[in-house]
Amino acid sequence: MKTHSEIKVTPRTWEKSIKANFEKTWEIYYTFYDRQHPDGVKIRFKGMNRAASLQEKQSITRDLIENELKNLQRGYNPILNEYVLEDENLISDFTPFVKSCEIALNSFQGVESTLTDLDNSLKHIRKYAGILKIENKDIKSVTKGDIKQLLMRMSKDKHSNYRVNKTRAHLSKFFAHFTELEIFQVNFIEGISKLEHTSKKKNIIRTEEDWKKFHKIKDLNYSVYIFLNIFLYSGCRFEEMTQVRKEDVNIEKSFFWINLKKGGKHTRAMRPINMHVWKYWKRIYDIAQPLQYMFSFEQMPNDKPIKAHSLYDISGKYLRRVGLDMTGYGLKHTFLNLVSKDFGLSKAAEIAGHTSTKTTEKYAIDWQEHQVERNKKIDIII
Repeated sequence: MKTHSEIKVTPRTWEKSIKANFEKTWEIYYTFYDRQHPDGVKIRFKGMNRAASLQEKQSITRDLIENELKNLQRGYNPILNEYVLEDENLISDFTPFVKSCEIALNSFQGVESTLTDLDNSLKHIRKYAGILKIENKDIKSVTKGDIKQLLMRMSKDKHSNYRVNKTRAHLSKFFAHFTELEIFQVNFIEGISKLEHTSKKKNIIRTEEDWKKFHKIKDLNYSVYIFLNIFLYSGCRFEEMTQVRKEDVNIEKSFFWINLKKGGKHTRAMRPINMHVWKYWKRIYDIAQPLQYMFSFEQMPNDKPIKAHSLYDISGKYLRRVGLDMTGYGLKHTFLNLVSKDFGLSKAAEIAGHTSTKTTEKYAIDWQEHQVERNKKIDIII
């Protein structure tokens, strides 16, 4: 994207009421940059020197500057003396900071929830970049200090450490993209420290009383109850469940395929159908027509997929109705917690599709307590 330096006038005191300035030759100048001239070309022009008075000379100069700025904004290239329409989907050294982030976001691929999170963070980035007057700063000129101050301003405005860290993480994703475009040599966002944050303990089903509450959903909405059971044992995310078609399910061999989208990578992964919910899978499978999505509107097969957030919302709605203060993902965490207790953290990570048990530790909430209990029973006599 082309850009230009500040437009200036010689003499520098042209706006002051200095009579001697009227006799001088005035000139407007600035440096213009484009892709063919990254170091810039000095642009100079006049048009005010035949004025009859100092005041008229100043007025003409202001008009010339205003007109030049308008032309530049419309795509005027003074080197070529023509208007050049740039591809607004490309990012260069001179693309404004916020605009660069917007273009980058439009190029990202991923699950709906991830892109929604990025868009939410971009709203904060846009707001605080405006407050700090860096929203139109050339992306190449944005510094680590600029971003640190943006995050500090968020903290000052009482945003939680979690939100500030989330914004930092998403800025890092944007700047990783800019680094790949060779706008930066390194992603300096990674050099900005995270704020201390202790995650709120996740609510899961632990007691017999909680399980009794869960099973009450069966009387409220049987289709929802079936789906929640399937989801609990699946180890999947809602986004993955919304994309499961009839052809992805092998009911005889008790497995199904999902499209796994993590870290910008799209892979196809096999997941088991747990024996305790096989009958529910069979029921949905028999209803589904070829190519239909298995869990769509009203948690039944349909030609069109449902949005992931719709499944998330309806899951939470029915869990709350029976007195369980948890989200639909609390069911996934419940299952991983139970698996880690009886089979260890590695098995829980395998079921969830995590590449590291570090991630699973966040969801297998009681794994440390379970580990201590197992270690108590190590039978070694000396």
